[in-house]
Amino acid sequence: MNLYLVGSNRNQNCYTILKDLKEKEDVLFSLADKSINYCLGCSACMNHLETCCVLEDDMQELYQAMMQADKIVIATPIYMNHISGILKNVIDRWNPYGSHEKLLKGKTIYIITVGQMSEEENAEVAESIKNYFESISEFMEFKTVFLKNFSSGDVETVDSVEKFYPNYKQVIEDLKVRIKQ
Repeated sequence: MNLYLVGSNRNQNCYTILKDLKEKEDVLFSLADKSINYCLGCSACMNHLETCCVLEDDMQELYQAMMQADKIVIATPIYMNHISGILKNVIDRWNPYGSHEKLLKGKTIYIITVGQMSEEENAEVAESIKNYFESISEFMEFKTVFLKNFSSGDVETVDSVEKFYPNYKQVIEDLKVRIKQ
């Protein structure tokens, strides 16, 4: 089972991409539909808590899905030249996975970015996001694979990966092959 994590506040482009990539047995987890609190920085997770965190919110459901997943595929919009704030909040809550049990150890996390500018214009930002995930993968011991930097087109005129890419279905099929490898 793979986990598809939509790192957006809206169920639009990132959601569409992951919904189209997901197989029947996989799990799609949209952060827009969940209540996930900010990390308190209390370090209680360092004490090997059964629930990984003292906060009781939808993150507990995500922890379970992450533990059960063979692979994790994340799609994030590019906000202010980085990942979305809601996704950064979730990553901050991954502390139990880096601080003790190494529950992400050996997993592969695939990254997809979606920005309004062209792929070329977003290339530097996408590289920065890739480097960010690679840096946290070093101490959490997971593998990072950057899949694709999508453009959704101008938010006021297009704002749709399906419309922006005439070969959208083929792009999705190519990504499915890469995830299965």
